[in-house]
Amino acid sequence: MSAPAAPRTLVQVSPRGQLTLPSDVREAAGVAPGDTLVVSVEEGRIVLRRAVVLPVETYDDARIGAFREAADLTASQVAEVRRKWGL
Repeated sequence: MSAPAAPRTLVQVSPRGQLTLPSDVREAAGVAPGDTLVVSVEEGRIVLRRAVVLPVETYDDARIGAFREAADLTASQVAEVRRKWGL
């Protein structure tokens, strides 16, 4: 069973290309402040989909050292991994 359709509402695109999603549309779609959406055009329609955003960690020398200790790698294995990762 699909979710009930949100009422159709007219929105206007600002001179900067922005628009505001009405609260009833946001609620029906489960969109909350801070959510990231993917925008695409499909068959002439603008489509918004929830994006999956994963945190990215930068590996500095201290973090790589912690990995090395946890993985029990030899110095040559660490050097090989660093070479492959371009570090």
